Amino acid sequence: MCGIIGAVTESAIEPVLEGLGRLEYRGYDSSGISILSNNKIQTIKAQGKLNNLKERLSMQSLEGKCCIGHTRWATHGRANVTNAHPHQCGQVSVVHNGIIENYLQLKQQLMQWGHHFDSSTDSEVVPHLINHYLAQQMSPEEAIEKTITQLKGSYALGILINGTSNNLYAIKQGSPLVISQGNNGAYMASDAMGLGADSSKIYYPKDNQLITLNNHEIKLCSRSLNTKIHYVNNKHCSKVISKGEHSSFMEKEIFEQVDLLKKLSVNNYYDKYSAINFKDLNKITIIACGTSYYAASVAKTWFEKYANILVEIDIASEYRYRSPIIIDNELTIFVSQSGETADTLAALRYAKSKSAQTLALVNVANSTIAREAKFTFEIYAGPEIGVASTKAFTCQLAIFYKIAMEAAKQRSFIEPSELKELALNFMQLPYIIEKILQNRTDMKMMAKKLSNYSNILFLGRGALTAIAQEGALKLKEISYIHAEAYAAGELKHGPIALLDEKMPVVVIAPKNNLTDKLLSNIQEVQARNAPLFIIGDSSIREYVNLQEDEFFELPLIPESILPIISVIPMQLLALYSAKILGKNIDQPRNLAKSVTVE
Repeated sequence: MCGIIGAVTESAIEPVLEGLGRLEYRGYDSSGISILSNNKIQTIKAQGKLNNLKERLSMQSLEGKCCIGHTRWATHGRANVTNAHPHQCGQVSVVHNGIIENYLQLKQQLMQWGHHFDSSTDSEVVPHLINHYLAQQMSPEEAIEKTITQLKGSYALGILINGTSNNLYAIKQGSPLVISQGNNGAYMASDAMGLGADSSKIYYPKDNQLITLNNHEIKLCSRSLNTKIHYVNNKHCSKVISKGEHSSFMEKEIFEQVDLLKKLSVNNYYDKYSAINFKDLNKITIIACGTSYYAASVAKTWFEKYANILVEIDIASEYRYRSPIIIDNELTIFVSQSGETADTLAALRYAKSKSAQTLALVNVANSTIAREAKFTFEIYAGPEIGVASTKAFTCQLAIFYKIAMEAAKQRSFIEPSELKELALNFMQLPYIIEKILQNRTDMKMMAKKLSNYSNILFLGRGALTAIAQEGALKLKEISYIHAEAYAAGELKHGPIALLDEKMPVVVIAPKNNLTDKLLSNIQEVQARNAPLFIIGDSSIREYVNLQEDEFFELPLIPESILPIISVIPMQLLALYSAKILGKNIDQPRNLAKSVTVE
């Protein structure tokens, strides 16, 4: 996804640049701004990280009260200056997040009308269309509204028009957008994270509501904006975007998990979770993408084991295309860190159209998915800046665990004594994680050895299969080492053909009811001379002969919380491997924090 922002203030460049810094997690292939000054639009763009744009701006003297900005995650066209936003045509400049699906047809029509295009993006058709209709003596509002009737796909747009008395226009269809009124001016952005401390009132416009922003007011076309106001505190932004004593946001967020889980273990949200009638449910379907999908995979084992509920999990991008069967008394749960994931949102709308109960599990309480679901449970991870998710995944697991305990309580499938034990296990989480982080030097040693390989295989059993998959994903995301993960029992069904001295195998092997079977898989790995690395407790060591940098020891852990604990070494392994290889940990290539387009 891309990040867009706009400001109408006495000096608009500063809040726009600050906002782009907070939005850079959404994309960082290129960036740019357009500023309206003395009825003239000036556009400055740069390839690569935001610092490149700031360097270009430092060599110029620009002032203006109305400014739009963009940080790009490339979809159509290469990551270069020409394809960077804003895109300008005549007296119109536009920033866009989303995809214009019919842009080729529109582009061909505009070229027949005599328009010339500079970029290979889908977005450039928008300023050309607006400029075309302005040339027909339409007002800015009429030209924009006429343009959006031509567009198919998703968009959030910030629009500057020369000669409009410092007005900024904003409109959306299917893509996230927030509008804010502050003490010093008016703002628009892709999400609330992009807004500064001056923003205390936030509006979430509906699709295709044309918003006009200026120094004095925010209007819905010619009427005052009449929609629900959300009050937020953005004064924490500077703290959020600071790494503190850590070398990366990812490292900072890994360490934050201790305090987050302490808060989650103290606070009792049972009253909120009891709003769901689990007793009469016939089925739960959990829909998610990427890391959130692996959280759903773990949740499935908890719901089935402790609450005896039939659970299916589904990839959001596939869900509605296979005509899923929704039965009576089915709960559909949609998991999204941002609450804006396009595929997950589309799946939610499909489920609602089939009269399913919908529950959003999100990290942003006012996100689109949260607003559209019947029930919303927040994961309380706080803003996550590192593109590779860490604390959000752990908090997703923690909330799923609490929900599963509530379901077990309502359905009386396990004894009260076991339910109490599960709750006590949860209370141990932050202290066990703290102990693992204290032993992080051992993982640095393992990462140093593993980072010499080009391919790595991860194995797990039961719920830990999903943790192995998450570990492989994290390693791929930030170190660019090719990694795959399998249920250990599947080793003989194909992957074993890959094993030799150049294919290391990382096995998650804590003590649980599947340890004996896992030991057989370990023997199969060693028999093929594949380098073996184990993340497990001391009970495993007597069965394998490994060097210190090939074994990361876990404390003895209650089986119910093993998935939450076991992911911490996976995160550290990815972090330290990327550090050793000199990769950009917080902004890995080709990735963005959330995917708001299909």
